[in-house]
Amino acid sequence: MPPEPTATLESTTTLEPTATSAPAVFEAHTGERAIILTEDLHARPASALAQTAAAFTSAVTLSYGSRSVDVRSVLSLMGLGATSGQTVTLLATGDDAAEALTALSAVLGG
Repeated sequence: MPPEPTATLESTTTLEPTATSAPAVFEAHTGERAIILTEDLHARPASALAQTAAAFTSAVTLSYGSRSVDVRSVLSLMGLGATSGQTVTLLATGDDAAEALTALSAVLGG
């Protein structure tokens, strides 16, 4: 007696997207503030500024004259040579830019 045929099931899966999704878009917030320094930007205030900036995700730069530096770098801040009575400009870009500017302005005395 011949063997009975066995049924085989073939599984085919077609992957089709059910919906198209757009890439996530993050809106960057930017803020700028000019501050007149109440003291020279030496080691202690530069360190306080860098530590404060580290608490935020926003990118922050400090400009004095024609130079701009990352606020998270103590040596770069000191290298600017900004002194008491001079005007510096903080520029923050990111989700917490406004909060970063407020906190950093307070450290600088503005």
